[in-house]
Amino acid sequence: MACQEVRQWITKSVLVPVTEFLTRAQESCEEVRQWIEEEISKPVDQWVSKQEERCKKQPWWSPLRWLCHLVTIVVKVVVWVVVTVGKWVVTIVCQVVTTVIGIVVTLVLRVVAWAVSFLVCLFTDPWEAIKSLLDLWGIILETVEDILDFVGVLIDDVIGILDDLEHLIDSLISSLGWLGVLIGWIKGVIQFVRDLVSIVRDLLDAATDILLGILGLNLCRLLRGIGDLGAGIGRTLLVTGFAPAGFLINPLAAGVLLTIRVAGYLVAGERDTVNRLQLEQVIRDALAKAFGSDTARIARALDKVGINGAPMGLPFTSDARRMFLSSTADAPNLAALHRSGVIDLFAYAGYPSTCKNTFNEADGEVVYAGSDLKVSFTDLVTFLNNGPASVAEFHVFPISRAKFREHLDTTQRKAEALGVQLFFPRIGTIRATSTDHVPLNAGEENPPGNAVQQALFGTMGRTGVNDDLSVLPTISHFHYVKERSGGELFGLTSWFRPSIDDADLSGVSYRNLAPDFVFRWVLAHEMGHYWSLNHTDRSGNKRGADQIMFSGSTGAYVTGGVFYEFLIGGGEPRFPLDDARTAWDWITGDGAASLLP
Repeated sequence: MACQEVRQWITKSVLVPVTEFLTRAQESCEEVRQWIEEEISKPVDQWVSKQEERCKKQPWWSPLRWLCHLVTIVVKVVVWVVVTVGKWVVTIVCQVVTTVIGIVVTLVLRVVAWAVSFLVCLFTDPWEAIKSLLDLWGIILETVEDILDFVGVLIDDVIGILDDLEHLIDSLISSLGWLGVLIGWIKGVIQFVRDLVSIVRDLLDAATDILLGILGLNLCRLLRGIGDLGAGIGRTLLVTGFAPAGFLINPLAAGVLLTIRVAGYLVAGERDTVNRLQLEQVIRDALAKAFGSDTARIARALDKVGINGAPMGLPFTSDARRMFLSSTADAPNLAALHRSGVIDLFAYAGYPSTCKNTFNEADGEVVYAGSDLKVSFTDLVTFLNNGPASVAEFHVFPISRAKFREHLDTTQRKAEALGVQLFFPRIGTIRATSTDHVPLNAGEENPPGNAVQQALFGTMGRTGVNDDLSVLPTISHFHYVKERSGGELFGLTSWFRPSIDDADLSGVSYRNLAPDFVFRWVLAHEMGHYWSLNHTDRSGNKRGADQIMFSGSTGAYVTGGVFYEFLIGGGEPRFPLDDARTAWDWITGDGAASLLP
C-alpha cells in the first residue's frame, strides 16, 4: 500500500498542480489571440466599415469619393500591419516560452516522481516497481509527442498568418469594388500556399500517430495515422495536380501539371472574389427585405456585420465544450464502460491496446483532472483493479483541446462565406452525468429523438425562451447510439426555426473521427444546420461532396462541381453563395429578434 500511497500523493500534490498551472498558461496564449481579434481587430474593422459607408454615399464620379477610398485603404493596410504583427509576435512568443518551459519542467518532474515512486515500490511492492517501467517509457513517448505537437502549433501559426493576409486582400477588394477582381488572383495564391502548409501539418500529425502508435503498441493510433497519411498523400496529389506522379514520368510533365493546377487556384481565387463582393449585396438585400424603411435598424445591423471589412460577418460565439468522463463518478461508471467495450481506456491514453472500432473511434485523451498530464499506465491498471479512490482523479475526453480548436478554426474560416464571424474565446468542458450521455442517446430517429441533447444544452444556459442565438452551444462527445440500420451519426443539430414550427433548445454536437481531412468538416456542417442550411440546396437539389452541407445518405457523391473543386478549384468543400442567401433569410427572419435588435 505504501507504494500506491506515495505515487498517489506525488501525483495529487506535485504533478497535477504544476501541470495544471502550465496548461492554463499555454491556454492563455490562444485566448490572448482570440481577445485581440475580438476586442481590437473587430472594433477597428467596424470603424473602417463606417468610413467606407460614408465614402459610398458620395457620387461614384466624385473625386472626394475616390480620395475617401484611398485614405481608407491606406488606413486598412497600416492598421492590418500593426495589429497583425503585434498579435502574432505576442502569440508566438507566448507559445514558445510556455511550451518550452512546460516540456522541460514536466519532463523533469515526471522523471523525478517516477524515480522516487520506483524506489519506494522496489522495497515495498517489487511487482509494482517492475510494472512502472512502462510508465517511464510512456513519459519518454509523451515528451516526444509534446515536441512534435509544438512543431504543429508553429505550423498552425503560419496558417493563421496566411488567413490574416487573405483578410487584408478581402478588405482591399471590398474597397475597390468590382475593380477588386484585378487582385482576386492573389487570394488563389494564398489559398494554394495555405493548402500546402496544411498538408505538411496533416502529414506531421499522421507521422506522429504512426510513430507513437508503433512505439506505444497502440493499434488505434497506428490505424488513425495510416488513415491520415493516406488522406494526406491523396490531398498532396490533388493540390499539386498530380505533379509528383508526373515527375516519375517526365519532369517537364510535372511542371505542366503543377502550372495547370496553380492556374486553377488563381481562377478559384477570382471566383471567391466575385462571391465576396456579391455577399455584401446579399446581406444588404436581406436586411432591406426584412426591415424595409427601418433604416436605423439596417444601419445598426450593417455596423454589427462590419460590412466592407474583413473578416466580414455577423458575430457568433461558440460555447465550445469537451464532454468528459470522471474516474470518480458513479454514473456513468467509467470502469463499467471500459469493461463493456464502450470506452477503451488504454487506447484513449495511448497505451498498448487493440482497436475494436477501427476508424470509428474518437481521438481522445486520458488526463489527470485539471491538467493535460496523461494518466500513467500503472494508475489505469490500479484504477480498474482497486477502484477510483486508489488513484488521483482523472478525466477521459473524446478529443484533445488542440484538435477541437483546429476544427473550430476550420469552421471559422468557412463560415465567412456565409457572412458569419465565429469566435471561440476558450474551450470548456461538460461532464457526462448520465448513462444517456455515453453513448449520447440522441438521433434523427424517434426514438431516441433529441431530448437528451437538448437537456445538455439546457445545462449550458439554453431555456428555449429568448435565448441569445449568437451564442452557439457546441459539444464534442464520444459516440451516438446506433441507428436502426446499425450506422452512427457524425453530428447532430438542434435548431431554432419557429417559422416552420420546429424550435428546440438549439446547439450542435459532433464526434471526432479519422481520417481528419474527411471529417474535419463535420462541425462546420452541423453549424450550417444551425444557420438554417439543409442537405439539399436552396432549390431542393442534392448536394455534391464539394459542398460542406453534403450528406452521404442523401447527396450526390460525383458531380461536375466535385470534379472542378478538387481537381481544378480550391481543393476543399465550401459554402456556395446560395447558402449565404439561405442563412441570411434565417438571420433576418427567425433569428432577427435575438441577432439584430
